[in-house]
Amino acid sequence: MIHSIAHYFEHFGVKQGTVGLEYTFLTQSMLAMMTHPHAKPKDVVAKDCTHILSEMRMVKEPEEIERIRAAAKVADIGMKAAIVAVKPGVTASQVAAAEFAMRNAGAEEFWRTYVASGPRTNIAHGLPTTRKIAKGDLVMIDAHPIVNGYSADICRTACAGKPTAEQQAAYDLYLRAQQATIAKIKAGVGIMELEQTIHGILKDAGHGNHIFGPPIHGVGIEFEEAPLPPGHAFFHGEKEPPPLPANVVISVGNCGLYVGAWGVRVEDTNVVGADGPITLTNYPRVLTPTPARKPVKRVAQKRTKK
Repeated sequence: MIHSIAHYFEHFGVKQGTVGLEYTFLTQSMLAMMTHPHAKPKDVVAKDCTHILSEMRMVKEPEEIERIRAAAKVADIGMKAAIVAVKPGVTASQVAAAEFAMRNAGAEEFWRTYVASGPRTNIAHGLPTTRKIAKGDLVMIDAHPIVNGYSADICRTACAGKPTAEQQAAYDLYLRAQQATIAKIKAGVGIMELEQTIHGILKDAGHGNHIFGPPIHGVGIEFEEAPLPPGHAFFHGEKEPPPLPANVVISVGNCGLYVGAWGVRVEDTNVVGADGPITLTNYPRVLTPTPARKPVKRVAQKRTKK
């Protein structure tokens, strides 16, 4: 790899200047290779340009949006497969096997699939484990398929049985906050206004201590990229981004409502349209999914002669 990097500097005749690196996505080993004296000329200086690349990625080209739209369709397919798998006795890892359905639908890779059940739904992004789902457990599923190099982000919470009145009320509240925030998406809106909308509804309902983390983030080549609300966007620049122009793609619902014993969350990928939101992930948002109907057995009846 070191010699390959050196080859490109030589091929393009670059002997001095500055090379920008996106430090956010480089491990220490990768950074060491990029800056190795045998990789780059001695008069080439490496600098962190993460915030510059983050800004350049925010507004998507029409072709990029179509790729994200394709990823969103695959995400809906994967969510359907995951929800169908939610049953008492099934493990979170088995629910995460919905990745197979997404691969069949066109996904070439994933930004990790999160599945958490029971008390682990109180974690924002719980990794799948072999914990078995119990009757009445909430199950939080968060999927990020990659299709043609671009991703989409979807999260749904389902119940393996009948939810309690408290769980249903929390879910309904969070869904209302999420949908009210999505309704405000249009060119010119500020990301702080969006964050304050979803957090404000939850705080007004007495859940100010039950929320944390950024509820909104950009989606594209990475499943989580700029723009993010200030205070959460260390790698991309801490300042609030300017009003969002059309064709920025954002996910709303990245962090949920966590009451202690369990949590609820709903997340969707949306395009900032000139006059309003264009929601790309559309799997139904219900806490208790309608069970699949069993095929009706048809009994052939003998005809009687008149």
